[in-house]
Amino acid sequence: MLQELYLYRNKISGKIPTSFGNMSKLSLLSLYHNILEGSIPGSLGNCINLQGLDLSYNRFTGTIPEQIVALPSLTIENQLSGNIPSTLGDCLVLEFLYMEGNHFEGTIPPSFKQLRGIQELGLSNNNFPGKIPSFLGDFSLIQYLNLSYNKFEGEVPSKGVFSNISAFSIGGNNKLCGGNKALQLPACPTKSPNKQGKHFSNRVLIIAISVPVCIILLLACICATLYWNRRRKERTTSTSSLGNQYPNISYAELLQATEGFSSRNLIGEGSYGSVYKGILNCDVARAIAVKVLNLQVRGASKSFLAECEALKNIRHRNLVKVVTACSSIDFKGNEFKALVFEYISNGSLESWLHSSRSSNNEDSRNLNLVQRLNIAVDAASALDYLHNHCETPIIHCDLKLSNVLLDDDLLAV
Repeated sequence: MLQELYLYRNKISGKIPTSFGNMSKLSLLSLYHNILEGSIPGSLGNCINLQGLDLSYNRFTGTIPEQIVALPSLTIENQLSGNIPSTLGDCLVLEFLYMEGNHFEGTIPPSFKQLRGIQELGLSNNNFPGKIPSFLGDFSLIQYLNLSYNKFEGEVPSKGVFSNISAFSIGGNNKLCGGNKALQLPACPTKSPNKQGKHFSNRVLIIAISVPVCIILLLACICATLYWNRRRKERTTSTSSLGNQYPNISYAELLQATEGFSSRNLIGEGSYGSVYKGILNCDVARAIAVKVLNLQVRGASKSFLAECEALKNIRHRNLVKVVTACSSIDFKGNEFKALVFEYISNGSLESWLHSSRSSNNEDSRNLNLVQRLNIAVDAASALDYLHNHCETPIIHCDLKLSNVLLDDDLLAV
């Protein structure tokens, strides 16, 4: 029958007991400022009368259980007011921002134009007035935008995220007009025509003017459709990278893993970028090779998308294992793209066959006939797989000794 439980500002450690979910009458639970750890138990979702839950300033890990988020009784929320600080625009690598259910007002700061890495932005249930900023349509990575239940008015932008009605929400703003036709909003009022303008009554002249205009508009619509379809495909490919089965790795993690992309860790350079060795510290330390695309080179972005599309569908023991891909924004606000591979410790076949060898390592760098034959068979097996057994055949256009790597067991990849 317990209804309120306050245990805040103590030194309680350990995990939240799952038995807390048995307190079905509980309306307020405050556990902030302790040293609790582990995951938040989903059993709290059984507290169907829970109105307020404060778990701040602890050491919890993992995600917030869906059972808790879905509780309809949770009604005690933030009540922030005033204007959004313009300094939020300085968070150049910000990807997710949720500010729903408050009392913010004023315009969305123009400094938000700098948030080019934003993927999800939630501003619903506030008091934002005026027109929807058109620059929100310029964010190429955004997948979710919620502006519903504010005081926006005027024309809805139509480019970028606003071209896909499933990617944004504007409900509850009753003074909006125009935008995507699928929104079924009223047309925006047009300016009254100039009564002193000329009236062309000649039917031939009208036809002569209207036909070229219609053709131009038709071509413009076709071009716009092709352009946005391409942008949508690129955005989907770049944000999902190699698919959901691969881990998400941020620019900051790769920067740390390669010691700031130090020249000491540079292990190769190619047409579209450079490859760095790094140590990725996730659950366990892992050696990786990071291919950083030089996006200043023409065709580098296209090459990145093509590699992602190809690599996500191939699996073979003689091909380098893909760890993941990263498409983000660096700390200077520039676009950043990289592919992350498993690091192959024994270097290239070229280094084994043609590099200068000292007396100290000559024996370790000597390949006997059987080893050479096995390496040749490994390389041929990989090519046969790429050319003949992939879902989409892939042609390797740069087969050479420096592109054949050897692992600890001298397996060629």
